Amino acid sequence: MKQTVGLLMQLAALSMLPAIIIFQLFYGFRLIVMPISLLAGICVFSIGTMLRESGS
Repeated sequence: MKQTVGLLMQLAALSMLPAIIIFQLFYGFRLIVMPISLLAGICVFSIGTMLRESGS
């Protein structure tokens, strides 16, 4: 179960970051959102990696 949740977290991080960049290009929003979303994506991806490696 942990491995599945970790995989979904990694998938969400890898799919949301490019989506945020595309959204920024088309609609535009405050520039501070980009580094904050990058840090959040790194945290989510790291937690997902730890969950996947923790075993069953």
